Amino acid sequence: MESKHVFYPGEPLEPGAMRVTLLGTGTPFPRRGQAAAGMFVEAGSHKMLLDAGPGTPANFTSLEIPFDEVDKVFLTHHHVDHIGGLDQFWIGGWTYGRRRTLRVWGPPGTEDIVGHLRGIYEWDIETRRRVFETLQGSEIEAVDYGEGVLWEEDGIRVTAFEVVHTPPHNTFGLRIDYAGRSMVFSGDTKKCDALIEQARGVDLLIHEAFPPVEVYADKAGRPIELARIIAEQVHTAPREVGEVLAETRPRLGVIYHMYNNDDVIGPALAQVREGYDGRVEIGYDLMVIDIGDEMRVRPAVVSDKPWPVRRDRPAGH
Repeated sequence: MESKHVFYPGEPLEPGAMRVTLLGTGTPFPRRGQAAAGMFVEAGSHKMLLDAGPGTPANFTSLEIPFDEVDKVFLTHHHVDHIGGLDQFWIGGWTYGRRRTLRVWGPPGTEDIVGHLRGIYEWDIETRRRVFETLQGSEIEAVDYGEGVLWEEDGIRVTAFEVVHTPPHNTFGLRIDYAGRSMVFSGDTKKCDALIEQARGVDLLIHEAFPPVEVYADKAGRPIELARIIAEQVHTAPREVGEVLAETRPRLGVIYHMYNNDDVIGPALAQVREGYDGRVEIGYDLMVIDIGDEMRVRPAVVSDKPWPVRRDRPAGH
């Protein structure tokens, strides 16, 4: 059943629309209520992941989508909170229905990381080959990318652009275009010209931010000097996100990578509002965003204990 207020697994995607589900909105600090970084994008008949941090595979399975429908992962960089769930998505996806090679695009070094994963899980895969009738789904391929178009098919285009995160620089943002709709995922970044150029006038900009430095220092128990380096030099302060949004003017801005506790959201939004008066949301896990003639934002209503979904079995059964 479709609702304007909540999203239920199995709801069809309108023709020409895109849908983005925030699988994880958190940080390297493990939290049961907030997975690390990961976005799930649906456009036309294609489905893909942008990053795959710890905790995101479980949020993906709660959407009750057959693994065989998702064989593309695009990584922004190699910090653990952005790639730490890739192995589970790869092998868990194979053992529960993916019968195609999992393809991974990432910055330089991704091919080496995937090669190491093959070695780490060699015994795991060999033992499962005795049970499963096909080996194809156990395959994983990686491509190291630079700036430019990474993949284009059926009117969908995925473009990478370099952003400024932490030296040595090897971090990218991602833009997806489809049927006149557009979104940008910043990955982890400071305010930078490349992101502003790519995000200007998009429908959806998902941009990272850390809490205001004083709040972060107090909540995390870090010295103010260290907190300032993390929150304002390696990441983007909420005030600076407001500046980015003001310069790009997306139809909707969403902030992720935030400790989105109730007593953090208020101070963060207050800083954003110092420079931006447009529509903006603090992201939460399983926030569903429909990019169409209107921008709809809804929470997904899901089971905490879903069963695997086959192509021949509808979601919710």
